[in-house]
Amino acid sequence: MSAAEQGFVLVGALFILLALGFPIAMSLLTCGVLGLIAMRGWGAADYLLGTLPYAVTAEFAFIVVPLFLFMGHMAYSAGISEKGFKAAAAWLGHIPGGLAISSVVACGAFATVSGSSIATAATISKIAVPQLLKAGYTKRLAGAAVATGGTLGVLIPPSTVMVLYSIATETPIPSLFMAGIIPGILTIFVYALGIRWMVKRDPQMSQMTLNPKVGYRERLKLTFSSWEILVVFIVVMGSLYSGLATASEAAGFGAASALAIAIIRGTKMKEIKEGLQTSGSSTASIFFLIIGAGVFSAALATTQLPQNIAVWAIGLNLNPTLLTILLLIPFLILGCFIDAASMILLTMPVVFPIVKQAGIDPVLFGILVTKMTEIGNITPPVGLNVFVVSATNPEISIRECFQGVLPFFVMEILIVALLIAFPSITLFAVRTF
Repeated sequence: MSAAEQGFVLVGALFILLALGFPIAMSLLTCGVLGLIAMRGWGAADYLLGTLPYAVTAEFAFIVVPLFLFMGHMAYSAGISEKGFKAAAAWLGHIPGGLAISSVVACGAFATVSGSSIATAATISKIAVPQLLKAGYTKRLAGAAVATGGTLGVLIPPSTVMVLYSIATETPIPSLFMAGIIPGILTIFVYALGIRWMVKRDPQMSQMTLNPKVGYRERLKLTFSSWEILVVFIVVMGSLYSGLATASEAAGFGAASALAIAIIRGTKMKEIKEGLQTSGSSTASIFFLIIGAGVFSAALATTQLPQNIAVWAIGLNLNPTLLTILLLIPFLILGCFIDAASMILLTMPVVFPIVKQAGIDPVLFGILVTKMTEIGNITPPVGLNVFVVSATNPEISIRECFQGVLPFFVMEILIVALLIAFPSITLFAVRTF
């Protein structure tokens, strides 16, 4: 059996384990270990397994993962998410569909201090969904607006998905963060237009009576009361792009500022300990994935399969735009079954060599992959954001939420098409600043 054939067997075995329901990290680790033993022998495999797990997790850049997770938890404990929703509702709640649009805007605001799609959906759903249902919105629209709005958590910086992509591909984190801002704003705008169109087309989806219009003085008061969001965002992004801090240091500043705000707001020590424990357990899960992906990548690299696929793909002489679309299709399929972190770590060893050799901008591709992970978080059967919103609000069934998500899925595909057709939307901020 040739090395390339061994590579296909390795990939096939991985998908068999995933189809059987094995945990993703364990599937990656099992296939990687068996592949190394089969191709390198016991001695070489024993040496690699003794050093590789430490080597792939010893990257200092990984420190941003627990720091951003802890920052998001402290931001929620301090009530930042609730203030953001109230401010958005004050500006938009009086127009048809405005409260649903407000929930999307609140998700975008909380995303600047969260870095996680699931955390954003879970946090805003606790606040927004009861208000939406009380105002007369259908369960489908209420659940879908928050579930899809939560996807902004991985697109608007800081983003843990972008951090993992950066480490997997050696693409600079600051460039990815800067590139995510304009697509994030564009996504909010498209969602708002889509909600407005849906409500206009079917008035029964929106509230029967509009919220009373709030005066400008009250709007400004509520906006300024959510100053914590701006402070944490400026601390992270300002220190990063002013040159005062690296990405790791900026994450530390952000976590410290969120903790300080939480303490000022009277957060109890129990909630702070809970935030540390949750951040630690989530980080451990991610690191287990990283170790599994590292071992699997080492075994796959031994077969030269990624390099051979890259050479074959380049030999097709496809237009870079068409090649980009073809490379994104597997992410659309994988997103239906696995989470964002697993998707990045699973695919980059094979996909990124093709991206490099084809001359596709790695920053642009990173944002497009991030959009694919967004779509995966709202598509069945494993749309994690949908499950989170339904679990947080049991009155909304998973089926109703998935039905409501369908129009937003179409919006996401349109946004991805725009970003591919006009790369400057993504790269403008990077090239300018």
